[in-house]
Amino acid sequence: MKEDIFDLKLKGYCCSQIIMELGLRKLDKENADLVAAMAGLCNGIWNGKTCGVLSAAVCLLYLADPYNASQNYVQDINEWFEDTFEATDCQVLLEGNELNKTQKCPMMIEATFTKVCEILEWD
Repeated sequence: MKEDIFDLKLKGYCCSQIIMELGLRKLDKENADLVAAMAGLCNGIWNGKTCGVLSAAVCLLYLADPYNASQNYVQDINEWFEDTFEATDCQVLLEGNELNKTQKCPMMIEATFTKVCEILEWD
């Protein structure tokens, strides 16, 4: 998965786009417009608020399983994310250092996508 994340980053995808693209691949789907639209969630909706990794994970859970996402999954992913990374806001996660995007974000993408796969019982 690290290689896929790195390849997508080299193509210019941001965190939220990478999460969605990885999910679409798991679902055996393609949707370039959806992936493009996910750019709106990058960098905490472009103002340092809710991390794009988390918000994209929520979108992916709804895409993959809308009924259970609304009932259970969203609370699970939110609690897990905050417990794991100690924050949900992009500006807090990056600690005011843009260089953290190259160090922290790929790890957060991988861990969060792994959690999504676990929640959805994807192998």
